[in-house]
Amino acid sequence: MNDRTVSAPSSEPASSAPTDDLGQSARRGALFIPLAKLWFMMAALLLQLLLPRALGSAALYGVWTLVSSWLSTLNNVMITATIQAVAYFAAGGPSAVEQAKKTALKMNLLIGGGSAALFFLLAPTIANFEHDGELTSQLQLGSLIILAYSFYAVFVGAANGARQFHKQAGLDITFATMRTGLVLVGALMLHSTLAAVGGWVAAAMLILVLSVLLVGLPKATDGEPISVRTMLGFGAWLALYLLGLNALMFMDGWWLKRLYTEAQTGLSPAEIKRTVDAVVGIYGAAQTVARLPYQLIVAVTFVVFPLLSAPAVKADRERTQRYISATLRYSLIAILGLVSALGVRPQATLRLLFPPEYMVGGAALAILLGAYVCFSLFSIVGTITNSLGRTVHTAIIGLVTLVLSAVSVYASIRYSLGLGQQPLRAAALGLLAGMGGGLLLGLIYLWQTLRATLPVLTLLRCGLALGLVLALGQLWPAAGSVGLLGSKIGTMLCAGLSGVLYLVVLLLSKELSLQELALLRRERPQGPAAAGRAAQARRRCATGALDRRT
Repeated sequence: MNDRTVSAPSSEPASSAPTDDLGQSARRGALFIPLAKLWFMMAALLLQLLLPRALGSAALYGVWTLVSSWLSTLNNVMITATIQAVAYFAAGGPSAVEQAKKTALKMNLLIGGGSAALFFLLAPTIANFEHDGELTSQLQLGSLIILAYSFYAVFVGAANGARQFHKQAGLDITFATMRTGLVLVGALMLHSTLAAVGGWVAAAMLILVLSVLLVGLPKATDGEPISVRTMLGFGAWLALYLLGLNALMFMDGWWLKRLYTEAQTGLSPAEIKRTVDAVVGIYGAAQTVARLPYQLIVAVTFVVFPLLSAPAVKADRERTQRYISATLRYSLIAILGLVSALGVRPQATLRLLFPPEYMVGGAALAILLGAYVCFSLFSIVGTITNSLGRTVHTAIIGLVTLVLSAVSVYASIRYSLGLGQQPLRAAALGLLAGMGGGLLLGLIYLWQTLRATLPVLTLLRCGLALGLVLALGQLWPAAGSVGLLGSKIGTMLCAGLSGVLYLVVLLLSKELSLQELALLRRERPQGPAAAGRAAQARRRCATGALDRRT
């Protein structure tokens, strides 16, 4: 695979453009794209927080969780792989943009159309796997989303490759807003998951039309043609890795639905479905909160991909090692900081964000937070190895982790149900075991190939800080208790104080310094000079901090 497989879309400009223009484009991209992605994630989080109330029951939210997870597994692969492939081939100038659009539309007429058709045909099989025939119609309706996404991604990728970052950001923001609004409208009007999926379909179709109008259909050009085979081969291993990564995020919910349904006895089919769907919905709420650390770490990829893909970095082994260790270090610090706030009182956190019936998922949330700490770091390791051109090995590690997690989740749920226990904690424990094993594999691979890894002292100090915060958090009044400290305001206060305490412990243990905090502080772009100073500061954070320990 070409070393630019992952990094090029977000960072690498056309070599023929003037240097100043490229610098301005990069700065515009660095401003527009992260802000758009932040809005996209916030809109998605808002949707997940409001939807349980719009649907009116945990059972209906459980159905939505299940349907959206099956759709998202394929959607996320389709849109990410397409955007990156198109952006890569479109980076050679206006003619290359048109050729990339033309080839990608042909490719996704085959791949996207074929995937949508296959998903439609397999919908009854998926529903049968989950022991719920009512899922079929919703999954089949959702196949239209896969089709729309596959073509929408072409135009987003073309905008990225042409360095029209304002268009890419505008489309992302518009789509996120429309999807959240239309899904909620469908759910509120009919209190139906089918209507909610219909709102998602409408948003996907509308954004496809807008992307065509904004970016434009391919124009005739004299540029060198790009074969469909070339574009397909470009992202094959990346797509396989993304498929494994996305399946890893959702398969615990799939097993929970299937196995808990099989364990029910003495109830009518309607009662079984309602009972199981409610459990899946509660688990889905815990998943939503637990994934927040991963959503935070997604932003890191916008820095890591171009940084480690640069030829100058890859040619300097010591420099590469420093960047990798620093990336893992800062990622762990940030992730555990968020976990300290969310996990100090997990039941209260769920009560703050969801209706009261979801509080029973608190024990599962505490475990899932640990699982997604592992998953977040695992994804960073994948980002690193992909950016260094090791896409085949990355895909293999991802698939091994998926199999390991699927087996551990299955075994854990089976064992708990055999003991007559609720399966929420068991599903989370199985996921923690699988993701922890995958992270270990990834770190071992990094060490064997590059002699780079997560600094041990950082792991110990951050673990100590988190443990102290969680222990002291037990002194806080429980959610629902009388008084301000036990209220929702008290929950937010407890979360904020936990985050501050975590930071203080890191400062006292000398894991972090005040100088590092100053360098990590977000700076407002003020032109080329300020951008240069900001870049230098980030580089000092990435390299200098590690020097203190080595």
